[in-house]
Amino acid sequence: MTVSFTNLSGTRENLDKTIRYTLQTNWTSANVSNITPKFESDTEEADAMAMPDDSVLNVVRVNLFSRERSKEMDVNGDDKHKWIFRLLIEIQAESLTILTKIEDEINRILWNLAPNSSTRLYKSDGTASEAAYFENSEITFNRISPQSETDFTPVSQAELEICYFRIKT
Repeated sequence: MTVSFTNLSGTRENLDKTIRYTLQTNWTSANVSNITPKFESDTEEADAMAMPDDSVLNVVRVNLFSRERSKEMDVNGDDKHKWIFRLLIEIQAESLTILTKIEDEINRILWNLAPNSSTRLYKSDGTASEAAYFENSEITFNRISPQSETDFTPVSQAELEICYFRIKT
């Protein structure tokens, strides 16, 4: 028996890299005061989970948080399992105004390109990933720094849940 993934074309790519690619290639800088942030993912940047040192402003980091099998359902008995790939999308911006504009642009892209039965989420090579759908097509960002009253480099973070299916054949 083999295990395959629904929707997947070719080989798998870590979904942090896929989301980084999706955000970067669909970014509209005019929506963010003509700013295009630097985009990073754990797959491509080994230390992306390290705490930022304020040396890079206007950056979007896509970090792998967890992968887990969903306990809510087994589709078709034991032949198809739902999995959830959790990513943390972290933004570090030059100001609070830019931070909220970057959050809005990320949500615009995710909402417009959310995978479903007729829309695929594409990997960096242009082929379909295994993503079936997002748990939420818009995500909620929470401020994580600074903790003081001074907003020199505000940072926010949100969790994106990407659902996919593994099939035993």
